Amino acid sequence: MINLEEQKLKHKNKIEFLKKLGIETDLEGRVRIDQSVMKKLRPIPEGNRYRSLIISDTQLMGFRAKVSPGGTKSFIYRYRPKGSQDNAAIEKQIITIGNWYDNSDPKDRDKISMTPTVARTIAKDMVIKIAKKEDPYSIIQTRRRSRSLMSVYTDWIKKRVPSANYKESSKKDYNGRYKLYGCQQSKKEIYRKFYRQEANAFKIFNMEFKKITKDDYISLHNSLTKKSKSQANRMIEDLRLVEKYAIEIGVLDKRVCIFSKKELNYEPSRLERENPYDRDEIKRYRRSALELIKEDLKLNQFNRFVSCCLLLAICILGGRSKSMVNCIKWNQIDRKNKVIKFSNTKNNKPIELDFDYRFSAILRLMDRYRNKMKIHKNDKRYQYVFPTLSKNTKTKFIFDARRTHKSIIERAKLPYKCIHFLRHAWATNTYEATKDILAVKEMGGWQSLEAVQKYTLVSRETRRQRLAQTRAYMNRSTI
Repeated sequence: MINLEEQKLKHKNKIEFLKKLGIETDLEGRVRIDQSVMKKLRPIPEGNRYRSLIISDTQLMGFRAKVSPGGTKSFIYRYRPKGSQDNAAIEKQIITIGNWYDNSDPKDRDKISMTPTVARTIAKDMVIKIAKKEDPYSIIQTRRRSRSLMSVYTDWIKKRVPSANYKESSKKDYNGRYKLYGCQQSKKEIYRKFYRQEANAFKIFNMEFKKITKDDYISLHNSLTKKSKSQANRMIEDLRLVEKYAIEIGVLDKRVCIFSKKELNYEPSRLERENPYDRDEIKRYRRSALELIKEDLKLNQFNRFVSCCLLLAICILGGRSKSMVNCIKWNQIDRKNKVIKFSNTKNNKPIELDFDYRFSAILRLMDRYRNKMKIHKNDKRYQYVFPTLSKNTKTKFIFDARRTHKSIIERAKLPYKCIHFLRHAWATNTYEATKDILAVKEMGGWQSLEAVQKYTLVSRETRRQRLAQTRAYMNRSTI
């Protein structure tokens, strides 16, 4: 009796609360669930908290709308499974149909959300399934598998990209392309015009994912190519990852977004666009760096000293800057055998770089610097060969030397090239000196000869020497 009285009291309080919200009910407290009712629904306040509110529909038994304490509005269907003589003893089953689609909210782009009419239709299909003694939940599973590309794309951006082991720059790029091309959110007129002109290609984002063909991806790629060839390629790569995510969550069965390099836009590499520094230019670069070091030592300042030593080391060793040379630790260096050992590399394979008296001189300079700056052994910078000037920095070694690199280039009056071009230049000049690409591979720490070939350029002087050798060979008498 007490439970029954409590239920009656709760029911009465719910009807009064609905009246306060401006929602009319019938004698049994049922409501015709529609868009206007869903907009008015709120969770029931209870002291300092809120509790969920559930309302029943007047048109279909078991169909209900629910507001969670957090304010999320959804549709549910409640039924009692058949097949037993004592139905009252069987616990009622509740199936969540989906979230409510607020058509007044432009940010609500989730295609899992729905209007009350759509939700009621799904509930009617469940009634038929239950009458046939079939699983009513299969309707929800089928609907989830028919999600749009934009729905899955949004989930991938919100759930997978933040949790995956992507670089911050990659996450920024993924989100930028999602907003610019997926959501078409740019307010610039040049992009607004582009969205209008290529509206047919952008329809792919609202298409049912499992019905998208490769032709649809090609159409989008061709449209984006008109704006940017590289961005068109990046967008296809993003959608390839979205497809992979869709297969994981059961929306797709197989991949469609499969493109070979020939099908995408050709993108020339940096080395195809410009040449690395030649022998004379590298000499000028090193001379300019040494002049900056002398100036700093003369003024007893060290603003550019460590960066200059680091850049000289890159020129001499030929290793990768950020992942290898920048973060060299003293315990990696075998001064007796003149070898630097790297275990944590880009290729996940141990690499050894040999050095000579030039790098030994840099090590002596950095030893004196550490003593001059009185870097304590407990200071994390103490373990690095090229430590930062301040101990308050996040990374305790010189991570970015671009400003000093630019100063050296301006002083040497050289064309600007990024720091990684020092590695390109080392590979090219080492090959010119040795004519041994296998030695270049081993000395620079590359994994394959194919990787070295794009770094090494054969100079005109070498080509002419080889041409002369070929001519002399062909003209040589065999008698």
